[in-house]
Amino acid sequence: MKNVFLIIKKEFNRFFKDRRMVLMIFLPGVLIFCLYTLIGTVMEKASTTIPDDYMPSAYFYRLPDSFNDMSGLFNSQEYDSLEDAKSAVTGGALDIVVEFPADFTDKYNSITPPDVKIYYNSSNETSYAGYSMATAVLSRLNAFTINSSAETFDLVDADKQSTSIIAMMIPLLMFSLLASSCISVAPEAIAGEKERGTMATMLITPVKRIEIVLGKTISLSCYAILSGVVSFLGVILSLPKLSGGLVNFGAVSYGVGSYFMLFGLIISIVLVMISAFSVLSTLAKNVKEATAFIGPLMIVIVLLGMSSMFFTNPSVGLYAIPFIGSGIAMSAVLSMTASVVGVLLAILANLVLAALFVVLMGFMFKKESIMLKK
Repeated sequence: MKNVFLIIKKEFNRFFKDRRMVLMIFLPGVLIFCLYTLIGTVMEKASTTIPDDYMPSAYFYRLPDSFNDMSGLFNSQEYDSLEDAKSAVTGGALDIVVEFPADFTDKYNSITPPDVKIYYNSSNETSYAGYSMATAVLSRLNAFTINSSAETFDLVDADKQSTSIIAMMIPLLMFSLLASSCISVAPEAIAGEKERGTMATMLITPVKRIEIVLGKTISLSCYAILSGVVSFLGVILSLPKLSGGLVNFGAVSYGVGSYFMLFGLIISIVLVMISAFSVLSTLAKNVKEATAFIGPLMIVIVLLGMSSMFFTNPSVGLYAIPFIGSGIAMSAVLSMTASVVGVLLAILANLVLAALFVVLMGFMFKKESIMLKK
């Protein structure tokens, strides 16, 4: 039993006397707390974008005189016809349409109660809020039904709904796939060479160390980009089945410019990821330590990319934040609302950060205490 305690003591000394290992114990929890708090704050703000005193706009068709007070709860609008009002709901210019049947007064409180129809747009927050409000007001009376027919009352634009779902799903999947591609090669490329002893041999050759850095970064990037593009194609081709028919892919049509912007974003994201992971791989002594370093960073990157779905009306400045800006730009391209300036800003921010990581690796390669660490 004494020998067991000696082994335990030895392992504890190895873990807790290494500051990096101690850091890796606490870092994931701290990162999760910070990121989840940030996401929760953003979600809370997103859920309160509609002011408390907001009065939904509504068009009342054949409103009975006995319900005139109801129109005072809404910003009542006038349209030439019912169809014009419905089109306004689809386009976002009007929140809801409330249609009363022609025989409403005759059937009120009868055995066959009249059916009141409320048309809304589920993709519009204010429209859905207006629908909920109108339903709550009318539901207090049991003398009629609401939306009981088989008609479609959600007037959401099918194309817009499809692109919104795609814009929400693809960035999270792409960030996860690209990060997985990078983490599969980055630890082995530098920390693996240090562990096997081949890095020391490479460093004494006439090749400049910055050339070694560039060679490794470019080769790793090409591999990760190829893997990412293949993964991207796999995701796109599988989405019709994966979405279970929720997305009408036949209604979604992206132009050549959209694909070029997506490809540029993918390349720039991969360059940042692979250069960041390579910095940590350079800092580590072996593959196991490099993987432990990269793991938390991978979680941060994926969560930052995912956070793009919480920014409904992002400012141009957000595009300049690496990963967050890339996620926002990717979502904007997929939802067909992309700004060329915003996308270019996101790509430029990624390229600048990747260049800084490469420069940092160049300085690290000059430090014998880092490169020959065992």
